[in-house]
Amino acid sequence: MYLLAKIQVLLLPIIILVTSCFPTSGLSRSLNTILMANSQIITQTYISDPHLNDLLIQGMEKGIKGDYQGAITLFTEVLQSDPNEVEAYYNRGIAYAKINNYQAALDDFSEGLTLNQTMPDLYIERAKVYLQIGNRTAAIADLKQAKTLLKQQGQTSRYPEIDNLLD
Repeated sequence: MYLLAKIQVLLLPIIILVTSCFPTSGLSRSLNTILMANSQIITQTYISDPHLNDLLIQGMEKGIKGDYQGAITLFTEVLQSDPNEVEAYYNRGIAYAKINNYQAALDDFSEGLTLNQTMPDLYIERAKVYLQIGNRTAAIADLKQAKTLLKQQGQTSRYPEIDNLLD
C-alpha cells in the first residue's frame, strides 16, 4: 500500500504533463489509461474513518500537485481528529521535507515510528532527511532497519533503492 502511494505521487505529475502536452498521441492514451487506474488507487482506504480517509487522500492529492502547505494543513486536521494515524504522520513528514522543514519532518517520521515500527518507508524517509541535514550515521541506522523490515516482509527488491541513497 505504501509503495503504491509513493509510485502514485511520483508518476501522477508526469502523466498529467504528458497527457496535456500530447493529447492525441498513443503515449497519451496509454498514460490516460494509467491515470484512470491511478484514480482507483486514490479511492483506496488508508484510514478506517471515511471522513479522515477523504482528508488524507485530499492531502495526498495536494502533495502530488506541489501544494505542500495545503497538504500539511489537511494531514494536521486528520491528526487533530485522531493522533494515532500513522499514514498522516508519514505523509505530513514527506510534505515537511519537501519545504525543507527538516525538524518537523523528523518529528513526524519519529512519531509515526512510535506508533508503527514495522513500516519501512518511515525509516527510509527519515533517513533521507538525516542525509539532507548531514547526519549520515543516523541515516545508515534507519536504512539498515528498513532493509531488515523489507526482508521480513519479502520486499528485498527495494534494496537497490536504499543502496542508492548512500551513493
